[in-house]
Amino acid sequence: MIENKNYFRFANKGDIEEITSLVRKHDKWFSHLSSEHFIKKIKSKECIYESGVLITFKTLKEKYKLGNYEVMPGNTILEQLIKNDEKSNSDLVKHVFIKFVNCVTGCVYLAVNCRNHRAIRFYNNMELKQVEKTKLDYKDSNSIFVEGYIYKSEKFLISTTY
Repeated sequence: MIENKNYFRFANKGDIEEITSLVRKHDKWFSHLSSEHFIKKIKSKECIYESGVLITFKTLKEKYKLGNYEVMPGNTILEQLIKNDEKSNSDLVKHVFIKFVNCVTGCVYLAVNCRNHRAIRFYNNMELKQVEKTKLDYKDSNSIFVEGYIYKSEKFLISTTY
């Protein structure tokens, strides 16, 4: 749950075409996702689309297996973080991400494909802690589960102005 939902621009049904187009542009990392996934996230207010930054998430009400790592209730899973290069820049991504981490319930956990070096570099620069190596819940073209890393973030104490 986000403590103050007024801090964000949540996606709405009118954004779905733009969101699915954005996901298709990054299909190397998100080909396993359908537009139905994003429609469900929009309906449940678990999809932020602000300043060209797409974030989908899940607030945990019970234990959750993220790869082979167990996340306890009261924390948040970051599912997708995608930047629309036409509408955003790195500073905006950092700003929206820091705001997200500071406003959600508990710590933020996420899984990232071990070959997604750009995302790994971002999470490391944002000082998230790698807590586990894991197999992700989707397979590569050879029908082998994709290797990944689990990251965890505490609340940020800094604030940024852009």
